Amino acid sequence: KYKNKQSNYKIKCFISFLSAGSSNVFKVVGDSVQLEIKESASEFDDFFWTFNTTVNILKYYKNRKEIIHSPRYKHRVEFNNKTCSLILKNLQKNDSGPYEVKASNALQTTTATYRLSVLDPVEPPVLTVYNTTDPCNITLTCRGHDLSINSTCYKKTCEEKEVTSSAGVALSLSVRNSIIICNHSNPASWKQENIIIALTHLCAHTDPVEPPVLTVYNTTDPCNITLTCRGHDLSITSSCYRKTCRRRT
Repeated sequence: KYKNKQSNYKIKCFISFLSAGSSNVFKVVGDSVQLEIKESASEFDDFFWTFNTTVNILKYYKNRKEIIHSPRYKHRVEFNNKTCSLILKNLQKNDSGPYEVKASNALQTTTATYRLSVLDPVEPPVLTVYNTTDPCNITLTCRGHDLSINSTCYKKTCEEKEVTSSAGVALSLSVRNSIIICNHSNPASWKQENIIIALTHLCAHTDPVEPPVLTVYNTTDPCNITLTCRGHDLSITSSCYRKTCRRRT
């Protein structure tokens, strides 16, 4: 008898408690979230889901195939008894907080913890382009909620900027292939406004022009001459007959 008691004691000493750590999850109001255990569900018999440590969500006893819903969550929760994952639907801001699942069998218990943050979706940003008295320069303003960015483009180069609030809301101004992008985001959502601007056209007409070349050609007709005017990649050909020349642009 003494040997049996000692053997049972040794078995109990091998019961372990494993923690899978905590994961941060961000969702938008009205979304759903799927929370899973970190280990293989087939290894465990009993599963307990709680919110904020003390609020029961669901209990599942695999051997009895029994699912017990909390009345508070009964119509908002879907439970997959194969993967033992939990889906919480129609999220609201007051659903933010820590969620924990405990999975256990005769020898061990494992936990997985999620910290859920339910956020409002960000508002669409507003991107505005202002011309200045300098034809080589434009001013850009990117606004989103209570954040704002002012920047400039000079010739083909634009100044890219980004600001982030203490609440994790970010506003950025960037340029990709002549597309100016104003992006407004938080950890759960993002929206942007784009404006296409031909940056190569800035200052296109401010560089000094080359002197044109005018050429006069005599023809076999003594009353007629041919004129050619060339400048950079442009060319005009005209003619004069007696005292009259054709005007062309």
